[in-house]
Amino acid sequence: MSGPALVYHAGGLGDFVLSLPAIIRAVQHFGAEGWHLWGPPERLALLPGFAPAPTELTRSGHTLWGDEPAPQALHFLRECRAVVAFGGRRPPAWAGLAGDAALAVASFPPAGGPWVPRHHAQQLDGLGVPRPRAPWLPAWRRHVLPDPSPSEIVLHPGSGDPKKNLPASTWVETLRVLRRELDLPVRLVLGPAEQERGGWGELAGVSDAVSVCTTIGELLGVLGRSALFLGNDSGASHLAAILGIPTVAVFGPSAPALWRPLGPRVRAVTAGAACSPCTDGGPIACPGPRCTAEVRVADLVEAAKGVLRAGPAAVR
Repeated sequence: MSGPALVYHAGGLGDFVLSLPAIIRAVQHFGAEGWHLWGPPERLALLPGFAPAPTELTRSGHTLWGDEPAPQALHFLRECRAVVAFGGRRPPAWAGLAGDAALAVASFPPAGGPWVPRHHAQQLDGLGVPRPRAPWLPAWRRHVLPDPSPSEIVLHPGSGDPKKNLPASTWVETLRVLRRELDLPVRLVLGPAEQERGGWGELAGVSDAVSVCTTIGELLGVLGRSALFLGNDSGASHLAAILGIPTVAVFGPSAPALWRPLGPRVRAVTAGAACSPCTDGGPIACPGPRCTAEVRVADLVEAAKGVLRAGPAAVR
């Protein structure tokens, strides 16, 4: 079948990274030619061979979260040989308007699980999409991060919601121990949200360099130097993990059993607070989460040393 193909994803960067196995699976099934991304255009850096969505879609923004596509959008959708549309807690109902080759996927799993990539895989199983014919991650990593030179500890202390963030003082003490024991320089990475919120002076004081990354391309440049990545439950942590970088990700309000990063060298660290997790992807109601405040420096250091030994992904 001829015609363009489309992926629709308007979620956060972490959600998008966890969706990559399902996207690649669809590409292998429908053929690699003619794919477009309807979503934040900077994410094209993570989708080799994709083009931006055509203007008849982007002019109307992400209105397909609603019930009825605009006429010009509907015309394009019906010309597509394949449409892969990620919704929120439910598959987007509008995808059926695109024809028989539309795949509608719920991004968020139910409260009891399973892990997000497995949730996507089970939905594609039910839709009759074959499992990948060959491993895709190694070639994808070489394309996205062609010349890594791991030589630094990289810390991204923020996230999309400050309630997910480990206190800066805990990161400061962790960095002091790891710098001494690993003998590696530290790079602090700040994105637009961290710049706006401020309050990172103490962390900058124990870092050898500070990078401000406003695009995925800039973040990839920093990750190419990362021998060890430290972060919260954030898009940057998910991206580091899927690239194969040894990654320690702190989880508090959200459940690592559902949202842990995808990658071969990952440790998800929690404090084990009785009230955690308290969200399955929605708003975090707790005014001052104990679940991050109670994470111990010793557990972070142990996780970092363990992931550098290339053990399997685990949750503490």
